[in-house]
Amino acid sequence: MIKFFRRIRQKLLSENKFSKYLLYAIGEIALVVIGILIALSINNWNESRKMHLQDIEFLKNLKTEFSIDIATLTNRKTEYQRINENIKNTITLFDSRMQTLTPEEYQEIVLGLSQLQILTPINKNIGRNDLFIAQGTLDRIDKDLNRRFITYLQNTQSINAAITKLGETLQQLNILYIHPNVDYNEINPKANRIDFSYEEIYDKKEIRNALQASFRYRNSYINDIIGQVAEAENLVILIDEKLAGAE
Repeated sequence: MIKFFRRIRQKLLSENKFSKYLLYAIGEIALVVIGILIALSINNWNESRKMHLQDIEFLKNLKTEFSIDIATLTNRKTEYQRINENIKNTITLFDSRMQTLTPEEYQEIVLGLSQLQILTPINKNIGRNDLFIAQGTLDRIDKDLNRRFITYLQNTQSINAAITKLGETLQQLNILYIHPNVDYNEINPKANRIDFSYEEIYDKKEIRNALQASFRYRNSYINDIIGQVAEAENLVILIDEKLAGAE
């Protein structure tokens, strides 16, 4: 092809047909420009296609992350509701001032006292998507989704920080008021984990207040979990809408 055009140029020059050669040169330049534009268009299309596929993969991974969050938070909520039920039953038994306890009631108090300090946030890697946020990936895909996602991460971070402090407070209450009044048995697996004298502890305000604080802190976290699950579910809906329009 190159030899063909070269022969045409040489023929026009040898015949001294400058005007025709000029038209030919302009046409050849136009063909080169058109070729470059086509190549650039193809390259841009390829780059756009690659970015589109990367965006789809990112959204799918983000959806998986939210699905894991929802499952983890839901399981934690169920666990903490069960613990709070035990603590509430323990407080009820203290309020009744019963003289004797059934084995089931005794075990209820064992659970209430032993689980008083259990309060920890969900271990979530907040910075996992920092790079994508910094690069503006999600903002480019959907500004509203990006805004709500950042709010979700900020709320998670704030909740985790608050629950960590409340959990540390419960540990201190456990050390100050529960440990001095119960005997922990970690050696004999058949024995109760803790042993105590019901008559000596049911009227202690410090223990009662520690149980109340444990119930209150954990109940606050349960409400936070409900809100986080609802927001994660809404984000999954938004991602599904974007994926439905992208694929």
